[in-house]
This record gives sequence, C-alpha cells and structure tokens, in this order.
Amino acid sequence: MTADLSFLERRTQERLNRLCRWYIRVAFLYLALGLILGVGMLAFGNDNFQFVHVHMLLVGFVLFLIYGIGYKLIPTMFFGLPRVENIGWAEAQFWLANIGLVGMLVGAVLPVGLGLDGIALSSGAIEAAAGILFVWLMGKTIREEPPRVAMSK
Repeated sequence: MTADLSFLERRTQERLNRLCRWYIRVAFLYLALGLILGVGMLAFGNDNFQFVHVHMLLVGFVLFLIYGIGYKLIPTMFFGLPRVENIGWAEAQFWLANIGLVGMLVGAVLPVGLGLDGIALSSGAIEAAAGILFVWLMGKTIREEPPRVAMSK
C-alpha cells in the first residue's frame, strides 16, 4: 500500500470526516438546548422536563460526542489512519441515533397515552439499535489486522 490513498479511500475518508463533524455539531446543539432547558426549569421552578433535559445532555451531547470522536479516534489508535470500510452503515447509524433521540424527546412531552409508553419506547429501541450498530462497527474495526507494509531496503 502506498502513502497515497486511492480515490475510493479518499472519498471514504471525506465521508468519515463529514460524519464526525455532523456528530460533533449535533452534540453541541443538544448541549446548548439541554443547558437552556435546564436554566428554564430552574427559572420557572418546573422540573417536569427532567427526562428531556437529561436525555439531551447525556444521549444528545455525551453519547453523540463519543460517536463522533469514536469514529475518528478508535480506528486511528489501531491503524494510524481512520477507516470505516462500509461508511454507509456508519451514516445510517447517525440517522438512527438522531431519529431515536428526537422520538424519545417528543414522546416524553406528549400525553401518557401517546408519549413515554408509545413513541418514546419505540424510539428508545431505535436509539439502542444505533448504539449496537456503533459497537458492531467499532468491534469489526478493532478485530481486523492492520495492513502489513513491505519494508524495502
């Protein structure tokens, strides 16, 4: 393998870099929204939105930041070059994670007959599927042997 990346490898790296930026941007958006909601809850003395507040901060900020940094950092630790061979799965994981979290947040503010026991439950399953997909993709990356480079004299 030469130092230059092929067109396909460069394209995959560009998509991976874009995916990491998406995750980090969305994480910071959830951080800002969660903090604003927390200040609003304090200001009005209303803690009815604790579920939404906590999930924005823990899932939206912490977990999404881990996903974004993880896609870049974990493969780099093992191979020196970040790579996800099937970047489409990683992009699907991004959308599943976002749809799952938004569904949980929306479900938490709806009435009991519709919300936590309906929409939020199914959205939580989608969020869990996204997490398992991340674990599978990273596990696959870690298991693979790094490419061996022939030494020339």
